[in-house]
Amino acid sequence: MYTPQKTIKEEVKLKKKVFFVLSSLTSGGSERVFWNLAQGFNKDKFDVTIVILDSTVNCFSMDLEGVRFIDLKTKKASKSFFALYNLLKKEEPYAVFSTTDHINILVSLVGRFLKIPMLIARASNIPHEQRLFEGFKSRFYELFASASYRGYKQIVCQSEEMKKSLIDTYNVNQEIIKVIANPVLKTNKLKVIKTPDKIYKLLVVARFALEKGLERLVDIMAHLPENYHLDFVGTGVLKEQINAKIKNLRLDHRLKILGEIKNIHEVMVQYDLMVLSSYTEGFPNVVLEALTIGLPVVTFKVSGIPGLIIDGFNGFVLEQDDLAGFRRRIIQACTQGQWNPAEIRRNVYQKCALDKISAEYEELIS
Repeated sequence: MYTPQKTIKEEVKLKKKVFFVLSSLTSGGSERVFWNLAQGFNKDKFDVTIVILDSTVNCFSMDLEGVRFIDLKTKKASKSFFALYNLLKKEEPYAVFSTTDHINILVSLVGRFLKIPMLIARASNIPHEQRLFEGFKSRFYELFASASYRGYKQIVCQSEEMKKSLIDTYNVNQEIIKVIANPVLKTNKLKVIKTPDKIYKLLVVARFALEKGLERLVDIMAHLPENYHLDFVGTGVLKEQINAKIKNLRLDHRLKILGEIKNIHEVMVQYDLMVLSSYTEGFPNVVLEALTIGLPVVTFKVSGIPGLIIDGFNGFVLEQDDLAGFRRRIIQACTQGQWNPAEIRRNVYQKCALDKISAEYEELIS
């Protein structure tokens, strides 16, 4: 006899449980990627859960349709083994995705004691480049990362540069590595081409950390004309140091630190140009966000950029340490007046739209 209740139960049982594990929902790039992917996964096929170690500070909503959130309240990965083990043992997910070195190590350790059909790590940086900026911390993670990656069925890299670095640094089997770009959500915000102003407004969105190259960005701005202004969005350990340098160079009338901002698209549309001064990136999400609203980008060459920026179409790419070239390209980008925001958006959607990237992630576990 037909019973609707039984049909619903059968449908739920047919869905594959998918868990995304994060340390928190702060404003980092890895957090944004999993938050986006959780929304993009097909809810008719997958039962999606985001697991976080600490929800004290959230920059992303925990109210997403079809997505469950679980807060382990453990704060740190080093204190989360038993809480995560008990949760995964009880829930029996089909697939568990992890990201960032410390969470990848944690999930790999837990996975050794459980039968999880698909354990998938997302790499989030270029290992050999991180050595230059993280010192002991980087070497500490290297001791565990190589072993932890061997516990995964699949590893996702965002670029070919990252894939090569994982193979060379951690001796990871290249057969289990899949290159998938980061996803971007669609938005109705689009930059409006305006009549050239006396003031050109530049924006940088980055952590105040050594690898982001913000000190050299201040130096670049010091040699640009007075009508070039720059706003910094972000926070971090070097914030006061950068602020002191801005004041010492008497640039505080045109270089401002705004702190963290949640509604980044609403902010970006007010600017003429995005700049990225990083020495290293895994895959620069801020560049994705800028291109989504049609904002051109001037950037040093880092991982992921070659697949995103086309010189003269949606920005310019400079070799590392070419500060003079960076200044010239900023001026060219602000004065040439030939950008097409709608075409810039269309191009990035073709490469990185959420539905496309989510489908590639789903394919890993299908």
